[in-house]
Amino acid sequence: MNPRQPLPSLADKVVLVTRPAHQSAGMLGLLEQAGAKPLAFPCIEITGIKLNDALKQQLVSLKTADLLIFISTNAVQYACRLLDKAGVGIETISAQVAVIGKATRRAAQQAGFCLISDHTASKQTDSGLKKSFNSDALLQRPELQGARINAKKAAIIRGVGGLQQLGDTLLQRGARVEYIEVYRRGPPQQDIAIQRQQLSCHWDEMNIHAVSVTSNESLQNLYDMLEPPGRDEMLKSALIVPSNRCMLLAQSMGFESIRVAESASDTHMLDALVYVLAEVNR
Repeated sequence: MNPRQPLPSLADKVVLVTRPAHQSAGMLGLLEQAGAKPLAFPCIEITGIKLNDALKQQLVSLKTADLLIFISTNAVQYACRLLDKAGVGIETISAQVAVIGKATRRAAQQAGFCLISDHTASKQTDSGLKKSFNSDALLQRPELQGARINAKKAAIIRGVGGLQQLGDTLLQRGARVEYIEVYRRGPPQQDIAIQRQQLSCHWDEMNIHAVSVTSNESLQNLYDMLEPPGRDEMLKSALIVPSNRCMLLAQSMGFESIRVAESASDTHMLDALVYVLAEVNR
């Protein structure tokens, strides 16, 4: 697909985009190029963690880590800011560096980290075998197996309260795992572009065809931020989610039409939107 060309299935379709404000430009741009009418409604606000003595000590200890894992682009960006404040140069970190997701890889490379080779795994989808860039794929890497990870010091850079699965698996494999939390996620303190009251009262009139969410947290925040009748109308709109875990949450909320994208990347979310809205048009 060439996202720079208008796509018939997206022509004049209204799509609610819930990415954080500072990360939504790419998706909004792709939708506009494809002929859709995107509406920005950030459902997560990202704030950095302030540097304190304990966090500084953790950052300094990265110089002796064997493996460094960035969970997201936010993890890279906020970690780099804190490393700079702590006086820890990226060039002093000799650990192997791994990431979750293509966008995170790009951010880490741009920051100057030397990454281990691509960690991808194939999975079957409706359109055939696709490459996966998630934690499961990372855990299949030979660097994270057997003696190569046993007793090694692994630092996972993430937001406050992130998932434990990756770290738990590495612990089971004998690694010494430390979490370094560099940012915090939460509901937006104020609405941007579209007021939640407007969505709550006039969802149907706004003719919103689809909603894209990129995490369980953004989906939960969206649900909590809206009130009937808009929330009830939202459940009838097509929903694009990045994982089966997010799909299960959406089902428990009562969403009627859910499509799981290959990942949370802008292009994969757009692919899923094209598919689901093409189905609606048939």
